[in-house]
Amino acid sequence: MNGRTAGSSSPSPDVWFNWNAIRVAAEQPEQPYSGTFFDETLRDGLQAPNIRNPSLEQKLRLVDHMARSGVTSADLGFPGSDPAALRECVDLAKHIVKNNYPLAQGYAGRTHPSDINAICEISQQVGVSVDAYIFIGVSPIRQYVEDWDVKRIQRHIRESVTECRRGGAEFVLVLEDAVRCTPDVLGQVYDVAIETGVERVTLCDTVGAALPSGAESLIQWSNQYFRDRGHQVAFEWHGHNDRGLALANSLTALAHGCERVHGTILGIGERAGNTSLDQLMVNSHLDEHGRYDLKALREYSDYASSVLGVEVPQNYPALGRDVFKTSAGVHASAILKAHEKGNLLVKDAVYSSVPASNLGREQEVLIDEASGANNVKYWLTVHGYDSDNTTFVKRVLAKAKSSRGPLTDEQIRQIIANTE
Repeated sequence: MNGRTAGSSSPSPDVWFNWNAIRVAAEQPEQPYSGTFFDETLRDGLQAPNIRNPSLEQKLRLVDHMARSGVTSADLGFPGSDPAALRECVDLAKHIVKNNYPLAQGYAGRTHPSDINAICEISQQVGVSVDAYIFIGVSPIRQYVEDWDVKRIQRHIRESVTECRRGGAEFVLVLEDAVRCTPDVLGQVYDVAIETGVERVTLCDTVGAALPSGAESLIQWSNQYFRDRGHQVAFEWHGHNDRGLALANSLTALAHGCERVHGTILGIGERAGNTSLDQLMVNSHLDEHGRYDLKALREYSDYASSVLGVEVPQNYPALGRDVFKTSAGVHASAILKAHEKGNLLVKDAVYSSVPASNLGREQEVLIDEASGANNVKYWLTVHGYDSDNTTFVKRVLAKAKSSRGPLTDEQIRQIIANTE
């Protein structure tokens, strides 16, 4: 049973389907890498355990940070959950319009008419186009648990499309747990999308079950299904990080033509979280697939960390406290030589694939018990001291060897002052 406990009534084998086991050959050249990012921080991100619920004022500031960083679309909430949530979403929509932010507005909802009507009300009150991200579970395991059948799913999609069009919102079909949905069921769902003229479909890795190869196969198969039937559709990707593969899967989705890829700041979200929006933006910027303000992104992450009560791990990629620090002698030697050449780009790249200067930071060489003379020479050089002073070097190293942890700048200055 692959580690699963058998119950009194065992579901069919298809319940355990996963696209990781499928290989799909691409029949056309891959689409150009041109996707953008959809910020789910204020919706899926806030569903994380132990997240501090931000005030409206803090949500407005988070939207400001999104726009400054270069985010161009966002899920701004779940207005159908209660009247207070609807009022907040209206205020967020007005804030975006007032500031003329180039931020496409999305709002999430179930296939319930009340959820859809709440989204449409935002559009009507504010006079702005909004995307209604309407989600429904499609995997066989969800059908088994919920006692749903495909016909019921199809009916809900048809009704939701009609309701959105009546209310003036752009319908986006969000397929929960798509990576564990069989081709047979997906095909029947896609047939309804074609029948109703759906133009955008979000493929969800709701429980973080996909491998990059599985994400690739699902996207290629889905693209081919619509191409074979002459219906053009734009795909989006929504991934979770339960297996630690959300970033890899999302980059795969971008490479295979997904128009929008979803993420949250610092990867917050349910269970192990969502794809990290900041890591998507850093990678896209460095690979020249998009231009983002990484200094503004750092400010966004700092603010989100503060108001949401999320601690940033010290080794968190690009944004962690320690990611531009080294105490290894070999590394220090190379960084010192790069510094002496006077080329910041070289200095940033010799022992890092992420330029610290892009994020408003610097390479930092620490001095501890594992350090060598070049660590001290680098410190002396960047702080304006004589790096050839062997007495300074010896005494600083001697102190470092007897200390538990790196020396602080103040400690090093004190050693030098006592030496002079």
